[in-house]
Amino acid sequence: MTLSQALNKAKKELSPKGFRGGLESEILLGFVLQKERVFLHTHEHLELSHEEEECFFELVGKRLNDCPIEYLLGSCDFYGRSFFVNEHVLIPRPETEILVQKALDIISQYHLKEVGEIGIGSGCVSVSLALENPKLRIYASDISPKALEVALKNIERFCLKERVFLKQTRLWDCMPTIEMLVSNPPYIARDYPLEKSVLKEPHEALFGGVKGDEILKEIVFLAAKLKIPFLVCEMGYDQLKSLKECLEFCGYDAEFYKDLSGFDRGFVGVLKSFLR
Repeated sequence: MTLSQALNKAKKELSPKGFRGGLESEILLGFVLQKERVFLHTHEHLELSHEEEECFFELVGKRLNDCPIEYLLGSCDFYGRSFFVNEHVLIPRPETEILVQKALDIISQYHLKEVGEIGIGSGCVSVSLALENPKLRIYASDISPKALEVALKNIERFCLKERVFLKQTRLWDCMPTIEMLVSNPPYIARDYPLEKSVLKEPHEALFGGVKGDEILKEIVFLAAKLKIPFLVCEMGYDQLKSLKECLEFCGYDAEFYKDLSGFDRGFVGVLKSFLR
């Protein structure tokens, strides 16, 4: 089977499912051959080996079963860098880059040196913060040992073992004192309908409780108890009111921000006592 024939067959299988058949078939075949997509068009009459053909259509089959393409590739781009991902971590989203930028602004303005992250997952947030700030030290937690394995791979990939430290724990148990806490925790309501491909991601990284904001509120109360001056979190589009009340109750001045689609997506909280 030639490259052109393989791509056409895969496209015909993927497109009826609502996937971007042409694009995704090219991405997957390029991954199998370790070639850029342009190569597939300039060598369309090249014959695939039996092993290459088998591997390609195995990936197509997994995609037809709603496996996210990032898991098939084992990578995802975030904040201009490529991160290793697998089924044990949430796939980094473009909107989370806004959280990183908000955190960077605070770090720069107040010359912060030690920051924490709850729920590090793939490590994309902590790694991005560390790479943008050579003097920054980051302490990060996750309840999932499998997620921490992924985070460690990305920390090692970017040579950050001396500045990003991991601990398996729930929220912030037995963790050090920090100047700012960042988190993109589970915040989807338990009964909220999700696409099949999203449901392939770890549910403990998606669902935040019955209403969805329960873990976020825990984090706010925790930050207040520990008197952490700055708190930067991602949240659900419909959680502004409840979290605004929670932040106010806990003594934080909060500025909420929207994602690129115009939905409420997160907040920056500053402890009022810190501002006095």
